[in-house]
Amino acid sequence: MNAAHERNRIWKVVTGWWGRRTLRFRLALWYAAGGTVLLTLFSVTLYLFVSARMATPLDGELRRDLGIIQQRLSVSTDGRLWWAGRPLPERGAWGTQNPWFELWDDESRLVTRMWPFTDNRVEQMPAAPVRGRETISVFNVAQDLRLRVLSVPYTGPGGDTSWMIRVMRVHEPAADALGALRLIILVALPVVVALLVIGGYVLTRRWLAPLNEMVAEANRITADNLGRRLPTPNPNDELGRLARVFNETLDRLEASFTALDRFVTDASHELRTPLTTLRSVGEVGLRRGRSVEEYREIIGSMLEEAQRLQVLIERLLELASAEGGAAVPHPAEVRVDQVVAASVTELGILAEAKRQQLLVEAAPCAAVTDAVLLRQALQNLIDNAIKYSAEGATVTVRVQDRETEVRISVQDEGPGISEAHRCHLTERFFRPDRSRGRDRGGFGLGLSITKAYMRALRGALDYEPVQPHGSIFHLTLPK
Repeated sequence: MNAAHERNRIWKVVTGWWGRRTLRFRLALWYAAGGTVLLTLFSVTLYLFVSARMATPLDGELRRDLGIIQQRLSVSTDGRLWWAGRPLPERGAWGTQNPWFELWDDESRLVTRMWPFTDNRVEQMPAAPVRGRETISVFNVAQDLRLRVLSVPYTGPGGDTSWMIRVMRVHEPAADALGALRLIILVALPVVVALLVIGGYVLTRRWLAPLNEMVAEANRITADNLGRRLPTPNPNDELGRLARVFNETLDRLEASFTALDRFVTDASHELRTPLTTLRSVGEVGLRRGRSVEEYREIIGSMLEEAQRLQVLIERLLELASAEGGAAVPHPAEVRVDQVVAASVTELGILAEAKRQQLLVEAAPCAAVTDAVLLRQALQNLIDNAIKYSAEGATVTVRVQDRETEVRISVQDEGPGISEAHRCHLTERFFRPDRSRGRDRGGFGLGLSITKAYMRALRGALDYEPVQPHGSIFHLTLPK
């Protein structure tokens, strides 16, 4: 339990230390560590491969010598050694053209050693071989003499298989080449690792320099200077794409701040007008004594402005609710044609007051949507169409049942909207001209509220001009 707790504590310390390092440091360290591991594996693999390739011909020669020895060497029952049917000659008479070998008995005692070296040439004799299995090894018998040996079991007198025979050849050429290769690896590997560390740090510092510039520039961006943007030296790499996305976010944020400032300014202006009127009418009424009828007229004017102020506040609250996400839709299957008919019926009295005609062209169709929000959005459009169309005009409401959506269109015969003003239609308090002004009871919030409702319904609000004059507003709902 204590060991596990100690491991967890050490792990937390290590991860905490690592988390406090800079990205440049971590990348450079990973680069150096990865390069070191790969270079080490490559060096070891290269050394083993070269060693095996250089030893293969020598091993083949050892096995050929073993075959010759097994054909020519024999041991009689009395322990005498024979070579090609003749007594084995003395070691001094053993020529270099004959294979070199040692013979060991069942008690790991040397029976004979046949090679061309004198005792003063050899500094250290090879140890006895491991009995019972075949091995290949290398012995240093002198500082300048290395032997590669092949040890295999040998059948001695009376069929005893515990004897061993060792075949030998000079290993010096391969040893020199492998020693040079080891030296190159041991010297070059630390140098290359050091270069990897330095190069990795320099490269990561250079690669991450734009990120440092972005951080410095981002720290200088405040609410007072949202016009600043992050530098994008290379817009095609990852840092450039990050800077571009961040700049696009800043564009949207700046636009939101600008819209908020404009909204506050416009709302203050709209609220100031009825309040100023209320105060002015009240002050005028108190300057001198008046008749009952005059006071009735003054109070009526004040009530009219108070009602206008109340409507404006309600519209502002409605807009804030719609755009703030408070208008949560409750989707259900709704007969869109019936919602249209109900909305037209409710607003028919407004059209009658202006001797206008409301026409409905709707076939039965349904969509999965929120009937309350849809009705609010549609009534805003119909109310605008009635408000800005002349007396005796016709307002037409159409419903089109499409494959994947339902489109509701409201067409009026008003003055229309100029091309320059169409991109501002859904902005708060936007009124393109005097005909859409305060004298007709509008605040420029209806289309903003309608757009917010349609966004909540995953739909869309679109505008289409009508020639020679008039407008069509489309509400598009997914089914």
